[in-house]
Amino acid sequence: MEIRFVRNSWVLPHELARAAPAGLADRESQFCASCGSSLRVRVFANVLLEHYAGEARSIAGLVEEERFRLLDIAELNSIGRMHPLLAPLPRLTYAEYPEQDIQALSYPDASFDLVLTSDTLEHIPDFRRALTETRRVLRPGGRHVFTVPLDPRLERTRSREGMTPTYHGRGGGPFALVTRRNDMLAYTDFGLDLPDLLREAGYEAELHGSGLETVYCAVAR
Repeated sequence: MEIRFVRNSWVLPHELARAAPAGLADRESQFCASCGSSLRVRVFANVLLEHYAGEARSIAGLVEEERFRLLDIAELNSIGRMHPLLAPLPRLTYAEYPEQDIQALSYPDASFDLVLTSDTLEHIPDFRRALTETRRVLRPGGRHVFTVPLDPRLERTRSREGMTPTYHGRGGGPFALVTRRNDMLAYTDFGLDLPDLLREAGYEAELHGSGLETVYCAVAR
């Protein structure tokens, strides 16, 4: 069966589309005509399959595998169309920010084998504290698998304090109305030094992909 992927430039507000690196609209759209998942979610799914699947070739299959079902997993903010597939996992802990503050997680030390966040850290006032917290709640060798919209034009990650506010979540065109409650202030622009920042937080950094489509696996030491 042929699968179509649909690009839609309206996934970005006009001001973000003008300033963002090329390719961000593709990352946030390229929607699968079958399952509705964006390119970002599909790349994220591929990384989970690479690290945790036995025979499974999809997330729907992965969540049925006993080895994956035995993992203690924290999904901090819904990972789009992947969330309904993860939801039945018996040992999944799901929470949304800021109800669960990623800068001060309520979970005990070494609670999880896997922490998942998708385009969340850029919306946290202090992403370094957030990384310290996800490291704290992971067991040694556990992974924090995440995405952020890294800007390959930036050598170094920068705070957006004092800059024109940028919001993610609300689309442009007709999407501006249906997504009007999704405005999320961005506190950080991530740059090419992100792997170094992960090591400073006590992780070993694994990169899957390149540029805007990179998925990061931060392995707890």
